[in-house]
Amino acid sequence: MSKVKTERNYYPHAVIGMIIGCVIACGYTIKIALDNPVEMDTYYMEKYQKVDENINQILELQEKFNAKFDLSYSTEKFHVGQNQITLKLSDKNGKAIENAQVVMMLSRPETNKENRTLTPTSVEKGLYTFGPFNISKEGRWQILSKIEVGQFKGYHKNEAYAVK
Repeated sequence: MSKVKTERNYYPHAVIGMIIGCVIACGYTIKIALDNPVEMDTYYMEKYQKVDENINQILELQEKFNAKFDLSYSTEKFHVGQNQITLKLSDKNGKAIENAQVVMMLSRPETNKENRTLTPTSVEKGLYTFGPFNISKEGRWQILSKIEVGQFKGYHKNEAYAVK
């Protein structure tokens, strides 16, 4: 009996394995993308198309606002349950500003589903009080503010953490 030498070529199997691996990786990428949809950034509290069209004007107004006014928040921590926020607005000389149009939005950084728009419940000596409002979840929250004082317009973002 003679021995017949048989050599196998595994090259086609490797190519098919790579193709199947790529298809599985693409499917997994699509699954991850569908489970984690893109959320719109709400920093400017406008549709992104409007922000995109007017970004230079928005940034110019923001620069003028920052040069003229000082802004501070009363809180860096929330508690699950009832909360309130006080925003202090003054000019660079320390004079309180009471005639501003202020809109505040509470938002979670990872989703827009829990966004809440707040308007001041009281204004006194440059202190704009928002609330009471309810915080239902622990974790990181963003406080987004849009402030208009005459021709000046400014946007501000602050973060607070909710704890039990």
